[in-house]
Amino acid sequence: MPSCSSSTEPTLSTTAQPEIALQPQVNFSGQNVVEFTITGFDHLPYHKLMGTVILLAYCLALLCSTTNICVISTDRRLHRPMYLLICNLALVDIMFSTGASTTMISVLLTGDKTISYHSCLSRVYIYHLGDITECLALSLMALDRTVAISEPLRYATILTNQRVFLLIVVSWLLGIYLMGTLVSIADQLPYCQPVIKYIFCDYAAIIRAV
Repeated sequence: MPSCSSSTEPTLSTTAQPEIALQPQVNFSGQNVVEFTITGFDHLPYHKLMGTVILLAYCLALLCSTTNICVISTDRRLHRPMYLLICNLALVDIMFSTGASTTMISVLLTGDKTISYHSCLSRVYIYHLGDITECLALSLMALDRTVAISEPLRYATILTNQRVFLLIVVSWLLGIYLMGTLVSIADQLPYCQPVIKYIFCDYAAIIRAV
């Protein structure tokens, strides 16, 4: 993919022997971009109000998900496949909301629209890892209900805690590998301008800066 460059027109000196002064070309790439600028909220009013609402929603999501995890992990009666899947989904929700909400809260409440390059890439990783693992977690929950309905007498032997835990681990490893590949691709792209015309860092938004 061709990289973007910036250059200036050659300038002529006023001496008897004109000399041409050329400025060196600058190529923006993942190695020299220091920070991105988030511009997705520029056309919207009431930044403080929106930031407060998003902060409250984020805190509520953290509270509910953390409560689910604590209750399920401490009550041995809930150590069953269905509740293990619910606990996994709560953990995914924490990561998914963190990847998007923290950037929006920072931009809206502090007014600082810049985010460092590596911080943006890490949030892209967290957000999309939560995205794909949530899809896999919902698929596992659908599988759990399918087995419970189609094979009610054999449900306890087909889906044991060990097998469900193994499926959860495999889904996380798959998500970590796929998102690691995605972010490594984004890290090697040449950027025309370090501006993200969106409300937080995700893969599609930083691709538009190429």
